[in-house]
Amino acid sequence: MRRVLPIAPIYLWLILLVVAPNLLLIVASVWKNDGGVMLREFTVANYGKVLDSSTYRLLIVRTLYTALGAALLAALIAYPMACFASLKLRRHKLTAVLLVIIPLWVSLLIRVFAWRMLLGENGVLNSFLIEIGVLNEPSDAFLYTRFTVFLTLTYVAIPYVFITAYTALERIPRSLIEASHDCGANGLRTLRHVIWPLSRQGVAIGFALAFLIAVADYVTPAMVGGMDGTMVGVMIQSQFGLAGNWPLGAAMAIMLLLAVALFVAVIARLARVEGRLEATPGGAGLDPGRRPRTAAERAQRLGQWTLFILPYLFLYTPLAAVAVFSFNASKIPSLPFTGVTLEWYAVLFDDAEIGAALRLSLLVAGSTVAIALVVGTGFALVFAGRRRRFSNVLLGTLALPVALPGVVLGVALVVAFQVFGVGPGVHRVILGHLTFVMPIVMLIVLARLRLLDPSYAEASMDLGANPLRTFIHVMLPMLASALIGAALLGLTLSFDEIIVTFFLTGVQPTLPVYVWNQLRFGFTPAVNATFTCIGIASFLIVVLATRILRAGAGVRARPALAGA
Repeated sequence: MRRVLPIAPIYLWLILLVVAPNLLLIVASVWKNDGGVMLREFTVANYGKVLDSSTYRLLIVRTLYTALGAALLAALIAYPMACFASLKLRRHKLTAVLLVIIPLWVSLLIRVFAWRMLLGENGVLNSFLIEIGVLNEPSDAFLYTRFTVFLTLTYVAIPYVFITAYTALERIPRSLIEASHDCGANGLRTLRHVIWPLSRQGVAIGFALAFLIAVADYVTPAMVGGMDGTMVGVMIQSQFGLAGNWPLGAAMAIMLLLAVALFVAVIARLARVEGRLEATPGGAGLDPGRRPRTAAERAQRLGQWTLFILPYLFLYTPLAAVAVFSFNASKIPSLPFTGVTLEWYAVLFDDAEIGAALRLSLLVAGSTVAIALVVGTGFALVFAGRRRRFSNVLLGTLALPVALPGVVLGVALVVAFQVFGVGPGVHRVILGHLTFVMPIVMLIVLARLRLLDPSYAEASMDLGANPLRTFIHVMLPMLASALIGAALLGLTLSFDEIIVTFFLTGVQPTLPVYVWNQLRFGFTPAVNATFTCIGIASFLIVVLATRILRAGAGVRARPALAGA
């Protein structure tokens, strides 16, 4: 019984917030629909409608190849960046990595809106082309196209591929690369036969993450795709909105999930690497040797730096445009810049609806993080003390919501809450956010626990302290930086979440959902001010969290206390 009690809350969480929603999604997909009401009568007609629908088949094919293409282009951009940052940079390496990661934590809505502002008929690109005489009038060719969706999804995907590729590259022992050079291999052969085989699994993980995010995204197609750029996520969302056919929407979500799972399984199989690389202490980059002297060497080095910097411009130009135009006196985000004003920030802070949405977002994010810290830390302690056969399987299942496409997770949760009778409200949004914030907290704390020297806790217990006192006075101080970093990252994720929240929110929306609803009816300059404030807050939180986690990373396994 004493062995069962610590693990019981994990199984309870797993059943209620992971297994039950996904099982109920499958069950709902075989129920009937009658005028927007789910009838608990078995039928496979929903799957028949999905398979017979030429519209769905067209959208699923378009969605898969668009997501695949965006993930592939993101990998082609991000992998060279990661190689340069890991293997060439000796100074400012952390800064280079952070500058790629930060857009990842900036709200998806901000990043998509930025492209809409740049490419719209009254946007920056049209205004610029008219100013220089290329166009006589605004063109609608830049927005609401499939290419715009593809471009925006690529933009969103780059940080995911970069961080997983960079992590894999940092684990490659530098001695292997140096040995390749010593044996006469040039840089290209070393990349092909040493670096790529050892890092391709990390690239595949980032590629799969990018694909998962792109394939079920309905925010991007809805904002920048128009009718021509519609993808299957928009169609699924419409079944839970205007169409009111939840069983059909559930069947569409299941079919999408199966297609995605098959694709990810193929990628995992192709990218599998035999053996395992242990973390290496020196990710300081290779010795660049002598400085380039010939013109060809200088040109090559200049080309490398240019190719490294251009993606950063691609990542930050849209975000910079949002910030700049938040101070523009004109109500239209276009050139020329008509003057500097703080009017839109005054409007933002005086708007009662925005204030209410902001307070709700803070309440949801704060409550989510508080619960996630307690539950995630407790679960991490249980897993740290267990080295059982199925512990990794259980851990991976708990983290499953993090890997699920956002629209599928949102659909599964809304179906489960409907069946369980959990009505709209703050509590439902918090439960939904906990499904993906808690696993992140748990994994961060567990990673830190596995770096700690267990002799400290053992010494405390030997001196008569009970487990609670040992945790408070010994373990907690050593976990403090990990807990703070996890809390800040969880706060950012919860505050900026839009896809899952859209399904779960009630009459009173969170701030991202409120802004999303406003954008559907047109543009107001206060949106730029809102996004700028959210972006700055996300930037500061992520930088602070990263610094705290990095400061605490110095905690390593230490030898037992001498003379204890």
